[in-house]
Amino acid sequence: MLPERLAREVEKLGASFPELEVVEETGTINIIIRQFPTSDLYNRQATTLLLRLPRAYPEAGPDMFWTDPDLALKDGRIPQNGDAIESHLGRAWRRFSWHHNRWRPSTENLESYLAFVRRRFDRP
Repeated sequence: MLPERLAREVEKLGASFPELEVVEETGTINIIIRQFPTSDLYNRQATTLLLRLPRAYPEAGPDMFWTDPDLALKDGRIPQNGDAIESHLGRAWRRFSWHHNRWRPSTENLESYLAFVRRRFDRP
């Protein structure tokens, strides 16, 4: 069962991302968003996005994010800090080692974290 605050945040995001799915594991809450927009720098305009939230969310914020493994820059290069392929939830994901170093649980939420992810897609 999702913590109350996270359940509200997920419900709100569901209005913008109808293909949002939550998969709970013992120590992690996985948020999967299909058709998450990337940018013109990438070989695809959208990807499946995976967020792995610690159970202590929001006191502990998200760290890194994952995409479809075939997401690359338009010229075929691997994005900076996106060179690891990992397995989660029975499939492969490209890990973006992109850290939000100023997470503040009183003001940050999933929506602000997704804005952080979007900013990353504006960089090679």
